[in-house]
Amino acid sequence: MNQGKDAGKDEVAWWFKILGRCVGAIAALVCMGMGIWACVSLHPTCIVAGVIMVCLGFLTMVLEAPICCQFFDGLDRLAAWIGNLKYIYKAILYCVLSIFPMMLCFEMSTVFGSGLVFVTGAIYGVMALGKKGGQARRPEDVEMNQRLTETEEPVATTPPEGT
Repeated sequence: MNQGKDAGKDEVAWWFKILGRCVGAIAALVCMGMGIWACVSLHPTCIVAGVIMVCLGFLTMVLEAPICCQFFDGLDRLAAWIGNLKYIYKAILYCVLSIFPMMLCFEMSTVFGSGLVFVTGAIYGVMALGKKGGQARRPEDVEMNQRLTETEEPVATTPPEGT
């Protein structure tokens, strides 16, 4: 079966998947717009951060809304390959790549544009955790808890005599 690859994807609600995609598409547009805005600057590091943000926004758009980039050859295969990755890999990709523009130029445009891509990564991180937050109950844990509750002795609630 394909249980190992899609184990985390089956636990996520349909509306949460759509939320991640929508936030990602909006974040891509805002990131590209704020990247262009950051390029209109006198500081060379802010110009570099703006170029990185435009590239990051385009990458996010390709991965989250591939229908917007359907006229570019080869991007559909890349989007299909990335779409089959686990959520944790997408979370790491978005969170790590969105930090670089903020490190280069800490202005409102870079924080807002890259911050939305970071939020997309955070949503994918929550999706990677699944419903139980990574704390799935193993049969050994259930058996151990059952043994502990069966052998538990009553605790005295009255203070010992002589005090």
